[in-house]
Amino acid sequence: MLLLSSTVHLSTHNPLLPMRTLLLSLTCFFLCVTSAPAASSLAAYGSYWDAKDDGNGIGIRYRQTFAGFVGVEGRGGYVEFDDTDTKAYPLDASVNLRLPFMISPYFGVGLGYLPVSSSVPSFDNETGSFAQLGIEVSIVWIGAMAEVRWHDISGKTGDYLDGNSYQLGVFLKW
Repeated sequence: MLLLSSTVHLSTHNPLLPMRTLLLSLTCFFLCVTSAPAASSLAAYGSYWDAKDDGNGIGIRYRQTFAGFVGVEGRGGYVEFDDTDTKAYPLDASVNLRLPFMISPYFGVGLGYLPVSSSVPSFDNETGSFAQLGIEVSIVWIGAMAEVRWHDISGKTGDYLDGNSYQLGVFLKW
């Protein structure tokens, strides 16, 4: 019977160890981020527009949050401006960055379309952009929101309706 012997040399320095550690860390990070559940929420809010003609309205918001800190939302609403007998139906979409805590500040930018019904002949449907800053407070699956938006609406309608809007509302999340 022939006995074969082999010697195993263990080196204290393995040049591939930092690369393996980096690859393992990146793999774990991407698995956690991509498998994190997306959170959805549906909000109803009241709105006040501070423009040349003040307006009051209501709206709904649907938000989908990815990886805890990036949110994509769509909104629809109704705002009535009394001085000019104008009604606006803002439809918009935005991308937000947020801190995913019980008290969650966020900021974002978006684009919108503003269909308008008005007694002023020069008012027409317009597009626009906005920036927003807000905060949400939530407990388990319910919460409240408050935010301010800075609107930049194009055309003659925008000359009159540009300004800030303030929203207060409640939401459900799942």
